[in-house]
Amino acid sequence: MDAARSAYARIGLRALAVTVAIASNVVAQVISAMTGDYGPRPSGLGWAVVFVAVALVYVVCAVIAWRIVRNPVPGWLMVGAALFWSAGAWYPLVRPWGWVWPWVAGVTDLWAVLVGVLVLCYPTGRLSARFERIVVLAVAVAFAVRLGGILLFSSPAPAECGCATNPYAVLPSDTADFWLGIAWRAVGLALMLTVAARLIARWLTSSLPARRVAFVMPLAILLWCYSTVQDSLSFALDWDSGWLEFIPPVAIALIPPAFVGGVLYARGLRSRVADLVIVARDRVDRELWESSLARTLHDPSLRVFWWDEPLQTYQTSDGGPVPDAGAADRPGRSTLAIDSDQGPIALIEHDVALAQDDRLLDAVSSALLLSVDNDRLRERLERTIQELRESRLRIVEEGYLARRRLERDLHDGSQQQLVSLAISLRIATAKAEAHGDEELAGDLQRASDQLADALRELRELARGIHPTVLTDGDLRSAIEELGMRSHLPVEVHVDVPGRLPEVVEETIYYCVSECLANAAKHARARSCTVVVSAADSTVSVLVKDDGQGGARIEPGGGLEGLRDRVEAVSGRADVRSVEGLGTIVELTIPIGA
Repeated sequence: MDAARSAYARIGLRALAVTVAIASNVVAQVISAMTGDYGPRPSGLGWAVVFVAVALVYVVCAVIAWRIVRNPVPGWLMVGAALFWSAGAWYPLVRPWGWVWPWVAGVTDLWAVLVGVLVLCYPTGRLSARFERIVVLAVAVAFAVRLGGILLFSSPAPAECGCATNPYAVLPSDTADFWLGIAWRAVGLALMLTVAARLIARWLTSSLPARRVAFVMPLAILLWCYSTVQDSLSFALDWDSGWLEFIPPVAIALIPPAFVGGVLYARGLRSRVADLVIVARDRVDRELWESSLARTLHDPSLRVFWWDEPLQTYQTSDGGPVPDAGAADRPGRSTLAIDSDQGPIALIEHDVALAQDDRLLDAVSSALLLSVDNDRLRERLERTIQELRESRLRIVEEGYLARRRLERDLHDGSQQQLVSLAISLRIATAKAEAHGDEELAGDLQRASDQLADALRELRELARGIHPTVLTDGDLRSAIEELGMRSHLPVEVHVDVPGRLPEVVEETIYYCVSECLANAAKHARARSCTVVVSAADSTVSVLVKDDGQGGARIEPGGGLEGLRDRVEAVSGRADVRSVEGLGTIVELTIPIGA
């Protein structure tokens, strides 16, 4: 609740300031037009529109600056400049009031002070360098001296200016206005030229990102310097500059759009930084990330040094050692360290101009952290999936070996004993018949028949546990046997050179067996085709029937078990079944499984 109330109060205060600034300029121009009293300013409707337009430019840019700049100071500087921009229009209107006009005359050029501070705090809204703070202090002292001089000394002749007597003047002087104006313009011009020379020199010697991000106002500064020279000459020599009078308001109006445009450009860089996550969506390619970041920030000298956990040191994107160079060997460079809760990630060495936009560097840090986190999560997921596949394959292989052992135990143990018992019964039956004991011979024959049935069932059970034909023969003979045992005519085509891994052959065998059983029991098919072929490192199995179709992989169904069995050996099972057009089951299994 308190935060919301504070936000509403802040918005209300800003709206009031904007309204007052616009109203002050508009009302001053309207009253000047109504009274015809423009003082020393150019007169006419065209100039009135120009002056109001300049104020509107400052106000609109102030509203934008409040939204896009983290520091509210630039917005307030623009609104203040727009408000005091109207002081020059109010001065001739308040000359009859002696207690008012000295103050209005004193703050007539306060807009220039505010615009100068705005230029110096570009683009962050802060005075970060000592030079900038010294310049602001010098301007503030000069302005205070001028204001004090006007209040204490200015006393122009009433007949010349139509002014009331200055009640604050303790040492009145008829020429104080002239000499104070000359001194103020001289000091202001000197400071402006100093700032302009510094900014332009840094702009010319800076790197590409510094030119595009940090110093986009050299033209406006140069035009403003020219307009100050022109204004000084007009003031001192009463020079009529003609159409050149339009240059000062144009130069003054260029500064806030240049400020806002530079900040918006930097914000555009931040939005482009977000695209780096898309560039590295598959995995963090270090060289690609470095080149993409350098291209995005327009800093071809940008370098990214990556933390190597095993070596406990930073490395270049191509895996080389970091160049051993101190700050003195890297002028104009700055370093951004990117860390996570798991330790260091990277160091980004970039042009120092980019450090003026902390939001841009935050965006770079966030994009890299997100890419690295995504890469770590992807590697962890891939590792988990691979472990799951290996675990499933181990389970399948263990099951296969267990069935082999069980089948072998049944074949070598129980079946052999039963076969021996059957032979003994046949010998006993023959002896009973030789002794003429028909009743005993009949009993032994019935026991022998029951044993034969039990032995046949045991063999069927052993075949279900593990297909003996795979052990004694190959995949072709095993599938042909399945076709012969099926209740449907089955056409078999097997083109597999040599033997496949046992677990692969067993998987194919049981999957084909399941498909043939489904075709006979559920699909009401009239015929079926089985095609097995090997190519490169995979084996493909196609089982097609001409049944009623409509088969689906459903939870708990036979097709789901078939798919699980194939996926356990890293294969893929596809089922295509259309009502009335039969069913096609296609299996693809890597031979290396």
